[in-house]
Amino acid sequence: MQGQLRTPQDLGRAVRHARKAAGLSQRALAARLGVSQRWLTELETGKPKILDERLFDVIAKLGISVTWSDDA
Repeated sequence: MQGQLRTPQDLGRAVRHARKAAGLSQRALAARLGVSQRWLTELETGKPKILDERLFDVIAKLGISVTWSDDA
């Protein structure tokens, strides 16, 4: 699976997909990252509090393309 990251929701879907592909629960990944499970949940759902929409506006306006792929 792969895709282009244009919004916080796109990033959230990519993180969730990669976490599940690695066989990790949110709790386990949060512990490895040193963050709360709530923070990870908000990241995976694309909450603007976690990742500001403005970041994606800057990326788009500068013509930067951010993609992801699980074809490691």
